[in-house]
Amino acid sequence: MSNAQHSCIKANRMFDDNPRAIVSDTARVRGAWIEDRAVGPNAARLETDPLEPTGSAEVDDALLGLVNADRDVRQAAALTLGKLAHRAATPELVARLWTEQDFFVRETLSWAVTRVADAATPLLLNALAGADTSARVQALHVLSKIADPATTDAILPLASSDDLDVAAKARWALTRIGDPRAIPALAAHLGVGDDSTRNGLTRDLASFGEAAVPTLLAALTKGEPHLRRHAAEVLCRLGPDADSTTDALSEALNDSDDEVRLSAAMALFDFATPTSQIALARLTESADPRLRAIANRAQVRTTHEL
Repeated sequence: MSNAQHSCIKANRMFDDNPRAIVSDTARVRGAWIEDRAVGPNAARLETDPLEPTGSAEVDDALLGLVNADRDVRQAAALTLGKLAHRAATPELVARLWTEQDFFVRETLSWAVTRVADAATPLLLNALAGADTSARVQALHVLSKIADPATTDAILPLASSDDLDVAAKARWALTRIGDPRAIPALAAHLGVGDDSTRNGLTRDLASFGEAAVPTLLAALTKGEPHLRRHAAEVLCRLGPDADSTTDALSEALNDSDDEVRLSAAMALFDFATPTSQIALARLTESADPRLRAIANRAQVRTTHEL
């Protein structure tokens, strides 16, 4: 059984990686002294171009903090800028996303950028057209947090990028945005890649819930074996959201590909409806021990429910 099939579970929780939550423990440990660190003209600074005044002394001081050699000062500065959400700080905030080396500071910068999303989005979209993989991935990361459906058209082509890191992050961003227009673009990659890549796409497509079902049904009934197999796996991950495909999955129990049959059986087991139970009942005499095991478990479950 493939890793993708093992991943077919009802629990499909997505964690919201709020950078303020990520850094909260660090902030508590360091305490209030971080906020009071010097960011004046004598503080050690990273090499950078002169900063343009924003008209706010508090914002200007925080922007100076972003180029301090001390990562704790940069962290505090990023938090301050996020709280202030001053539009004039946007160009420098976005520029620091491409150069900041510390993960936690970069996450805090990402959050700060989302606080000025309207001003930042055009700058982030411009970065998608560049050649720097890390900048494109970081831009997609922030765009996924902003989750503006208006950015879908710009992100869609990157889901098929030759750069695998960019493609994976683009698909993740599309799932966070949740625009159904992304479903066909994501489904075009069904059955492609190794187990890890397929599992990621399974999660991505399943995040659209019932809206993904028509596209998956087409792949299950008309696609090549690797497409049918993966489509069945995603339907399995969807669980009851996909119970309208019970008839098609019941037909897939007779598929020429044994992995398609297995994924279909697992999906039907997850549906746990009277119709799916009837479809599974005929597998109790299957030559495939995996199918027999699923059918027998379904029968035991039915008995316990009576």
